[in-house]
Amino acid sequence: MLVQTEFPNDLLPLLRCSQDGGALSASELRNGAAGVIDARLTCQTCSAEFRIRDGIALMMAGRQSEEDKFEMAYRDSQHEAAPFAPFVAPAAGWRSKYNDLLEIPPHLKELEPAGCKVLEFGCGDGRITILVAQSGAKVLAVDFSIGSLRKLAAQLPAGIAPSAYHPGYPLEGRDLRGQVGLVQADASSFHVAPRSFDRALSTTPLDSIYQRMAMYRTIADALTDEGRYIGSVEHDDLTRRILGLPVARRYWSGIFIEHFDVEGYRRETAPFFRKTRIYPMRPRVPFVRQLPARLALAIANLVMALTVLKNFGEILLLRAEQPIRPPVEGINRPGIRLAKRFFYWYMRRLGKEPLWDSSEKV
Repeated sequence: MLVQTEFPNDLLPLLRCSQDGGALSASELRNGAAGVIDARLTCQTCSAEFRIRDGIALMMAGRQSEEDKFEMAYRDSQHEAAPFAPFVAPAAGWRSKYNDLLEIPPHLKELEPAGCKVLEFGCGDGRITILVAQSGAKVLAVDFSIGSLRKLAAQLPAGIAPSAYHPGYPLEGRDLRGQVGLVQADASSFHVAPRSFDRALSTTPLDSIYQRMAMYRTIADALTDEGRYIGSVEHDDLTRRILGLPVARRYWSGIFIEHFDVEGYRRETAPFFRKTRIYPMRPRVPFVRQLPARLALAIANLVMALTVLKNFGEILLLRAEQPIRPPVEGINRPGIRLAKRFFYWYMRRLGKEPLWDSSEKV
């Protein structure tokens, strides 16, 4: 049975054409209680058409690489085989209780999503998405796998994240369909309204530097001046370097993965953010997973606090701020409030409008 989701009305104006970034007009609307169930979206610039179908915005455009096609097919088949089964944490692997409790809290701590509009790339089945929505944030969740998005949609009415980590956010266990907008799109060819999101999140490195740079550009354009981007990639950690393991490889599923060092990750993101902080997390500690969970986590966090040992962390976490993007015509900057007040007072004393020249309003 397909769970009916709806695309939130207040997130709809933030979508843009996947081909040229143009504004979209909506027609043939069918609405539900929380948002749009079906609609036709037409680009006002190039006339390209997209659809919202069963509450999911279908924004794929252009040709996908062979790697993308392979990963999409694999993930679609993986999730559509049992799309509505409740989540049970495996004993080992990246979705295990140990990894969730070690990996997810730092992402949420850096993101600080409560009350924000959040743009997420590579949302998957909602492992982090639903936790972010539980905090009270509005989330535009993007993935190229329709099977993953349908799996996420199935979790929204119950409001329970497919994760072993449950921080007890205010909206846990509530219907979250009004909090999350689901979008099928390629992260490297997706656009939203500029300066419209407070936060952005991605836990996917994509397959090539060209795709990643396109995603970083979209994120920088999407964030407000005070916005923040949290990203994570696989780390070329000390163990891999000691053992001489490859920088690029494939998971057992055949999906391509690349490992990054801190400086390489910083160089890639530097053209799009003036301020970045990158640090390793989720260390591989021998035998620790056989210990009681609380003791294992305490040891892992201690390792992360030590200068040399933290380089055994398997994940690099990025916090990026002060986005760099081309200036937008006519958008005022914050300026200095006291100086602006003095200028307003001075111009009123002269009996004039607060204009810097004959057409530019301060």
